[in-house]
Amino acid sequence: MAALEELEEARSVWQAYEVEFAERRKKEKHDGLRRPGSVDDWHRLTWGGFGVAWCDDPRVHPHQSLAEVLRRLISALEREPGSECPACGGERLVWKYELDHEPSTGPVCTDCGILVPRPVLTPEALADARRGRLLVSA
Repeated sequence: MAALEELEEARSVWQAYEVEFAERRKKEKHDGLRRPGSVDDWHRLTWGGFGVAWCDDPRVHPHQSLAEVLRRLISALEREPGSECPACGGERLVWKYELDHEPSTGPVCTDCGILVPRPVLTPEALADARRGRLLVSA
């Protein structure tokens, strides 16, 4: 029963995000911005909620509830990019290939296993993850 309640809470968080996203895009289109920005790439890839908080390895996942992870991811998309995992605050990101999800490559947090949305990371953090270096926040 607890798992169902956790999913329902996460569903509510995602639906609220979808409503806000639709309202923002409608305003942007009205203002003449027809093409979504790069931050919206993550939304496009997770359309309908699929793979929002993707963990490729089921043995490594966030300790927080799915709803809390979603809140943290959404908050990260609404602020300036950083160098740590928005889900758990982990500083160790590595670039993984051949993931079982689209995108099939990207920065993965070694602490919680989440595929970190690229728009929430600085160019330096992305480059460091690609080089395989462990990141340390400033």
